[in-house]
Amino acid sequence: MKRDLQFKKVLKIDAGKALDVVSNFDKYSEFVPGCTEAKLISRNPPIEIGRLEFQILGKKYFIESRNEIFENYITIKQLKGPFDSFDAKWSVNKIDKDFCEICFFGSFELPFLLNTIIPQSLVKSFSNNIIESFINKVQ
Repeated sequence: MKRDLQFKKVLKIDAGKALDVVSNFDKYSEFVPGCTEAKLISRNPPIEIGRLEFQILGKKYFIESRNEIFENYITIKQLKGPFDSFDAKWSVNKIDKDFCEICFFGSFELPFLLNTIIPQSLVKSFSNNIIESFINKVQ
């Protein structure tokens, strides 16, 4: 069963600076909760392949993704990792010189067993923590 995550917020910051935080994949371990390592595997603009490692409840997980970077958005597709599928998009829309709207949309599918035991409230709480870490880093 696919699950979706959505987030949207207006921030008082230049849109370019906000997009820099989202697109600097190799810096995620500095501010994303549970992320213990972030590596850029390859870069062939506009495509980057990256790997994030997470320590969650005493267990290590990784996700390798294909990230396509555009002028005001980034698409993310899991290549390897714990999800049966994971696709996401960050977008940063300039409102004026001082404000932008940052949006996240993600769609994922957990393996059958995990899907049955992990409640949506836990998924939402975990994802909110990660998204808030991006917002805090941007501000």
